[in-house]
Amino acid sequence: MKRILNILASIIILGLAASCEKAPNVEVGIVGEWQLAEMTGYEASAVPAVYIEFTADKNFDIYQKVGDVSRFRKYSGTYAVAGSILTGEYKDGEDWGSAYRISFEAEGEVLVMTAVTLDEAGAVVSEGEVTKYVKGSLAQEDKDAADIITKSVESAVYFL
Repeated sequence: MKRILNILASIIILGLAASCEKAPNVEVGIVGEWQLAEMTGYEASAVPAVYIEFTADKNFDIYQKVGDVSRFRKYSGTYAVAGSILTGEYKDGEDWGSAYRISFEAEGEVLVMTAVTLDEAGAVVSEGEVTKYVKGSLAQEDKDAADIITKSVESAVYFL
């Protein structure tokens, strides 16, 4: 009986270890360039052109082309990760519109960001819109031609 319990315990431990290896660490997994692919409430053909790059030194650049603008608009700032929660601040000191719970699908190729409301202790009290990003880069010529927006209060639609 003791041997069977030891075998079962070993199987459970190995199973937990294997499942932990499949989920990328949020802080490492988000680093890179991502293209918006899906949004709650939007049909696939209506998803706006949005790209975001997270760097290892905790900076981000968002490029978005929403509405009738001729060029992408670039927003920059810094981000922080605490467990699976991502928060950020634009260069002018304004916080993102929400914090996000981060998860990954397709072996880290899809970044899932669920908008969350946090209490004062940092615990999630509610969830909102879900956005999914796939690995993808904006063409360098579009980045170079982007209008650089230095204020987060610009009358634009934000996807962070």
